[in-house]
Amino acid sequence: MPKRNTKSYSKFTFEDLQTLGLQTVVVDIFEHLTIAPVQPSAWLIETLARGSEFSLNTEKAKSEFIIAPILNELYQNNKKVFAVYSGFNFNVDPKKGLQGFCDFLLARLPLNVIPNTPIIAIVEAKLNDAISAAVPQCSAEMYATRIWNEKRGENLQTIYGAVTTGDNWLFLRLKEGMTIEVDKHNYSLLQLEKLLGTWQHIINQYN
Repeated sequence: MPKRNTKSYSKFTFEDLQTLGLQTVVVDIFEHLTIAPVQPSAWLIETLARGSEFSLNTEKAKSEFIIAPILNELYQNNKKVFAVYSGFNFNVDPKKGLQGFCDFLLARLPLNVIPNTPIIAIVEAKLNDAISAAVPQCSAEMYATRIWNEKRGENLQTIYGAVTTGDNWLFLRLKEGMTIEVDKHNYSLLQLEKLLGTWQHIINQYN
């Protein structure tokens, strides 16, 4: 009996991406674009402020008190565009290691038990790791998203991804081909309007 592949998204390395035929390049994804800042709601400002009063020294705490509120804000602003799947078991191609739980997947509506058309993968960086250390995991989930959609007759030209520590966010993009573009800029909570504006620009691609 053949051994079951135990590799999952969280175990991916840059070398594993190359095995899949993927390469990563650092570019200015949003170069030459004028992205309008988006003012956060009073609810988000208060929620992040209250969350900062907790000890944010675990991945779970950052997910609950920083990442989830930001995604909730985006959802409230775009209710007719996407649904949020948290902790979804996204088994696409176990033989390639494209299996395991995703921190967050954003998918086109309607909301179902399984995502209709995933569009964005979001990965929380491991505590004390550099944000770039989560790039292979996010890249693998983005590639799996493409395969998932193609199997269902949905051929999206672009899949986006994001890796985050909560305080900082880094965006990725997979267009046609096998190259994952990693943005050269990080987006900080200290520039919340810019972060939300960039997110809104991405979501607008799927309107």
